[in-house]
Amino acid sequence: MSANPPEALTPGGHTRLIHQMPTAIEGLLTVQQAIGILDAAPVAPRILSVPLHEALGLILAENIRSDRPYPPFDRSLMDGYAVRCADMAGPPVTLRVVGEIAAGQSPSSPLGAGQAVAIMTGAPLPPGADGVVPVEEVIVGTDTIRIDRAIPAQRHVSRAGSNMPPGQVVLTAGTRLESPQLAAAAAVGATTIRAFAAPRVAILATGDEVVPPDNSPGPAQIRNSNSIMLAALLHRLGCRAVDLGLVPDRPELLRSALLKGLQLDALMVTGGMSMGRHDHVPRLLAELGADLRITRLRIKPGKPFVFGQADRSTVFANQCAAPLQCPAEGTCHVFGLPGNPVSAFVCAVRLAARLLPRLAGACYREQLLHARLSADLPPNGPREFYQPAQLRQTADGPIVHPLEWRGSADVFTLARATALIVRPENEPARAAGTLASVLPI
Repeated sequence: MSANPPEALTPGGHTRLIHQMPTAIEGLLTVQQAIGILDAAPVAPRILSVPLHEALGLILAENIRSDRPYPPFDRSLMDGYAVRCADMAGPPVTLRVVGEIAAGQSPSSPLGAGQAVAIMTGAPLPPGADGVVPVEEVIVGTDTIRIDRAIPAQRHVSRAGSNMPPGQVVLTAGTRLESPQLAAAAAVGATTIRAFAAPRVAILATGDEVVPPDNSPGPAQIRNSNSIMLAALLHRLGCRAVDLGLVPDRPELLRSALLKGLQLDALMVTGGMSMGRHDHVPRLLAELGADLRITRLRIKPGKPFVFGQADRSTVFANQCAAPLQCPAEGTCHVFGLPGNPVSAFVCAVRLAARLLPRLAGACYREQLLHARLSADLPPNGPREFYQPAQLRQTADGPIVHPLEWRGSADVFTLARATALIVRPENEPARAAGTLASVLPI
């Protein structure tokens, strides 16, 4: 054990120092208890004024309204001839062509009785016109056209304001801005919008046994796969990842790296969360002032999961040489993830992914669904178990195929998975064909 004992959760939800981390299953929080803590954790998303071309993936913080009617004029939906439908009463009829209107041009005069105007798709109709005859439905003369059948009023015409009246809400606050939403905002001239800032999340990998992916590992070392995995997941959650690199299991180096991470909106640390002599992270976080709400869970894989919140004004009160060098006030949300990649992934997608979207201004939506098992499952143990699996849709509904469980370090099986089967604590054996809870990934 470390010289300084780590922090643990008391029944009242506050941290206290203990001499040994709990080992009995009964002393660990359930996943549902952890979810309750995460969902109740207060967040304060930042709101920024953002140029529209930089807003992809952000969540709107305000309603966007139309600045005028759309379309702003009666417009043609076809290449053809603008006509007065009253002139079509007794076909065939011959009309005199008195001009042409292209898209972007304004009509020069109203349309009179017995007249037609050549018109292009998107061009405004002249006053008096109330229909468009497609070019393929007319017989063209020198300066006339012949139409052999009557047409109803408003045919191939989009009336002013029919798509969107002025002042109407085009996009509501809380909308994620993807390509169609950006187009709608641009159409109404919203070139700068107020949106929730993408949370800045620091990623810190720890461990003497871990080396960067481009290094040749020694006989007792492994390459760091967690940082790139978590960065990709954070991008999917609407966050901006800040990679703090790798830090060995040395308290003074870990402390310095943790202080860098605590300056951001959230911090994800992988490794150093268990009970070994070199697992310093929970103790250091507590010493720095983080309020650790979760330290260990009844979850497999991922038992040494840590969650806490750090008030930066408290953390950095004694860390800055001068007040002006201190980071801004606010809260950093801290996630301590196990070092094994499958464990880190499970804790990130099941637990951290509940809070991080709220930091981005979004609402978390439960992703669990039910699918039929393609194979038998043995009884589950005393921890909620997340088994990599492959999910596919069939005519009879979703089917989930459990993959062989090779342990929390088996990132290769995880790479083949499209879902996690969620097994409750002490669940009896399950037969193929029965329904199971599934978390798509």
